[in-house]
Amino acid sequence: MAVPSKFAHVVYNTHRYEEMIDWYLKVFEARVAHRDDTLAFLTYDDEHHRFAFRNLGPMPDPAPEPKMGRGPGVNHVAYTWQNLTELVELYKRLKTYGVVPVRPIRHGMTLSMYYADPDGNLMEFQIDLMEADDANAFMEGPAFDANPIGEPFDPDELVARFEAGDAVGELIFRSDQSPVPVAGINV
Repeated sequence: MAVPSKFAHVVYNTHRYEEMIDWYLKVFEARVAHRDDTLAFLTYDDEHHRFAFRNLGPMPDPAPEPKMGRGPGVNHVAYTWQNLTELVELYKRLKTYGVVPVRPIRHGMTLSMYYADPDGNLMEFQIDLMEADDANAFMEGPAFDANPIGEPFDPDELVARFEAGDAVGELIFRSDQSPVPVAGINV
């Protein structure tokens, strides 16, 4: 069976058309490929578009409650950064816009920060902490079985400790994991 060669894009229907475009432009440092009153296409790389937004018009009254990962539909879309330095720099940049994670979690195989866009769609920004075989073994192990979600962390504390030069293994792994050497992780 043939599998996709890449993930291409995601399309959002929204009543918060301008807010959504502005958020994605800032958060992803994207650029507009096309924009009119009905549709907008944005990209952050050489792909023609990574996001599209369909304007559903004025907000109904009463306004729908933001999803925030609740109810049916997509819970979140995840994006991986190369290393902890990039994730820390992203966090610091977004915080200057007032965009902070709604759920930072040490999953074990990833260190993740979940952000909510204006409609409450969650974006997971993560770094991989293990090679694929090690991550799969961790997910099949007793620690993951006992706690498949992970544990929250304070991003400001993580940034302060990272910038102070604390051992990376102590910053990124869960409390039920040994701070194993991070040979495969580019700081």
